Amino acid sequence: MTPLAQLWQRFWFRPTSPANLGMCRVCFFGAAFVYYCTQDFSAWASVSPVFWDPIVAFRFLNLRVTSSGTLIVLQTVWKVALALSCVGLATRVGTATAFVLGGYLLGLPHNFGKIHHYDALLLIVLGIMAVARCGDAWSLDRLWSKRDGVVPSGEYWWPVRLVWLMMSLVFFASGVAKLRTSGLAWIFSDNLAITLVQNQYHRAHSDPLVSWGLALARHAQWCRALAALTVLSELSAPLAVVSGWARAVVVPALFAIQVGIRVVLGPSFDQFMICYVFWVPWSRLLRISASSR
Repeated sequence: MTPLAQLWQRFWFRPTSPANLGMCRVCFFGAAFVYYCTQDFSAWASVSPVFWDPIVAFRFLNLRVTSSGTLIVLQTVWKVALALSCVGLATRVGTATAFVLGGYLLGLPHNFGKIHHYDALLLIVLGIMAVARCGDAWSLDRLWSKRDGVVPSGEYWWPVRLVWLMMSLVFFASGVAKLRTSGLAWIFSDNLAITLVQNQYHRAHSDPLVSWGLALARHAQWCRALAALTVLSELSAPLAVVSGWARAVVVPALFAIQVGIRVVLGPSFDQFMICYVFWVPWSRLLRISASSR
């Protein structure tokens, strides 16, 4: 095997135990279930067809809005699939069902003239988990299985790596877009200060949790420093995929930035935040927990 092939193999398929991926599955599907369990998709059946403007996937698959009753059935099955995936019961079926039905239900709101970006990553992760061997640890399937112990395998490593890569590309693209459209003026102008003030007046889809943005906007240097930190963190996101040191700094910074946006600007990243569970070193935490007993 060539050095490049060995590097590729280590990056994607480093042998590891199934515990880390199993905990990611529990937390990801558990959080998704809690978030969506009270949401009702059946209301989309009552929207006038005049507003129907299908996105590419719906147009290609010839998908339409079904009746309210059918949507209730589909969303019930989907939520059950999320719950089953969380506890690891019929994991393969549960994760596949969660991805397929999630693609339809989560895609519905995007077909009425406005394409949102808040749940795209969630659907990508659902797809990754649907084809990953994520039920070999921390699952009822594993508890009731008669198989011997599961050996470390690269099959438990590549799904986590792929989620890291997807998240880092989202942030990197955001940083590039800022510089591509506005250049360094996005950092050194009054852009962030103006946005902090504007969003206090019901400009975003959700209002800020506090009014601190008005006070912060009065300090131009602070705003520019925060803008620079935001762009730097976003452009550094791919480093978190390949460097443990970068991961320890960049990922918490990106998480804090998104929390800060919700607090002082208003826009929320609820579904995106669920995916941070894949950055948690669960295997290490489990070892520490076991050794402290």
